[in-house]
Amino acid sequence: MKSVTLPDILTEDQIAHAARLYKAHGMEEAVTKIQVEVIEPNMAAINEKLGQANSSRYVAYAVMYVFSEAEEP
Repeated sequence: MKSVTLPDILTEDQIAHAARLYKAHGMEEAVTKIQVEVIEPNMAAINEKLGQANSSRYVAYAVMYVFSEAEEP
């Protein structure tokens, strides 16, 4: 299994945009907004960086997971 961090696949601006969506919306709405606004427009670059085709929904959930883990004490 390959270990990847958000900066490995997203720019600082993309991460900041996703973080704003995460904070502003509930779980399901934020996942969809991150998928549509951040992940899908960048899927070609994300897939290239990861070396394989990926589901935009899965990547959006992974981003949400990172944000939720960062909030835990």
